[in-house]
Amino acid sequence: MAKSNQDNSLPFGKVLAKKQNYVKSVRQFQQQEPLKSPAAQNLQEQKVLKISMYSALILAIFGIGFGLALKSLTVVFDGFICLISVGLGAMSVVTSRYIYKDDDELFQYGYVRFEPMVNLFKSLVLIFVCVYAFINSFSSLLSGGYEIHLGATAIYSIFAFVFCLVLYLYTNVYAKKLESDLIRVDNIEWKIDCVLYIGALIAFGAVFLLFNTKLFAFLSFEAQVVANYIDPFLLCVLSFMLCIAPTKIAISNFKDLVMLAPAELDDKITEVMDHMSKKYGFSDYDTHTAKSGRFFMVEVNILVNKDFQSPVANLDLIRDEIERALEVPSYKIWLSISWTTNPKWL
Repeated sequence: MAKSNQDNSLPFGKVLAKKQNYVKSVRQFQQQEPLKSPAAQNLQEQKVLKISMYSALILAIFGIGFGLALKSLTVVFDGFICLISVGLGAMSVVTSRYIYKDDDELFQYGYVRFEPMVNLFKSLVLIFVCVYAFINSFSSLLSGGYEIHLGATAIYSIFAFVFCLVLYLYTNVYAKKLESDLIRVDNIEWKIDCVLYIGALIAFGAVFLLFNTKLFAFLSFEAQVVANYIDPFLLCVLSFMLCIAPTKIAISNFKDLVMLAPAELDDKITEVMDHMSKKYGFSDYDTHTAKSGRFFMVEVNILVNKDFQSPVANLDLIRDEIERALEVPSYKIWLSISWTTNPKWL
């Protein structure tokens, strides 16, 4: 059996590098170690997504309530933005619940394509938030900036930053542990919030220093003029930089939706079938590969001579051999292999 470099063979390298016995269904795989069971991972994923969603709801209620008490439209608006995050989080929870659901009469290929659809939508929303923040801050720079009011707004920003930082660290752990794109998008969302809040805190600190020390005394401009530009400048730079991560996620999930063949998987199946063709004397073969979220789809059509004879049980053994050589857990792959003596069916 051909072996390839496990570090570079396929996405999800850490999972694929572990050699383990593969099984034919999720139910059978549940008998494995609890942390490796797809059902257990799925439940953990839903738990993390729910915590993230409810946390966004808490932040939204706090922001709206705090803003109304202070009569601050900025804080109230921030709270409503958090409500959008709650809706996006609910989409992720529902999607996670259906990912491993068996196929039915309506979705005969299962529900795997919902994951890239939701991740694409969420990443586009995050890009929109970043672009909106960039345009708004850039417009403020052109119009002379705006005055920053210290006090209660700064207290809200400190609380919101600490809250978002905790959720960012929490989701970051499970995004890596479960290798979940759904959690990864949530993690980026909390990261964006963290950076924007820390930007506001830096602006508050700069304004405080500006008016309470002689740090900028050498400038010919008035202190208030300088202060008005601090926050929009930081927001402009940070929002531009924050667009990078959700843009990458959007591109990756768009590739999944249009069923663009993953290069690493395509190279891997070609390497495997070259070896199998020499070993079993296949005349030719044709392969098709695609990726949808965390799942892979592989179709292999094998051309054999008309005098090729083999019991079905032996063909099943060849299927198992190809599956093992791909080094993808069976619950993450839709593998279809057929034999023909007519090149028409390749």
